[in-house]
Amino acid sequence: MYRNRIVRLSALFVAMALLLPVTSLIASAKESKGTLRADIQVVGSVMIGSTPLSAGNYAFIADESKLQVTRNGKVVAEASIQWQDGKPKAESSSLVIDNNQIKEVRFGGKTRSAVLQ
Repeated sequence: MYRNRIVRLSALFVAMALLLPVTSLIASAKESKGTLRADIQVVGSVMIGSTPLSAGNYAFIADESKLQVTRNGKVVAEASIQWQDGKPKAESSSLVIDNNQIKEVRFGGKTRSAVLQ
């Protein structure tokens, strides 16, 4: 009886170990579709195009050609983007701001960044 429990638990652990790579493959497949998301806290007032963003927490969601900025689940701004590759991986998600205007969104752990048009 004790031996049967050990065999069952061992089988359970083996099954879980086999599922982990499958789970990571699914996550990679979703990301490879071209959509990246960064949750970033904006400290001061900035602009994205002609739309002002006040201080607060925002989600920056980039697909193949556009960036959506959401706050509390509502889209507050959109902008056209172009992807830029070849940089070292960003340590964390961040914004590149020049003259109070958002110019680029960098995604933590990624080499790609979204450059606003």
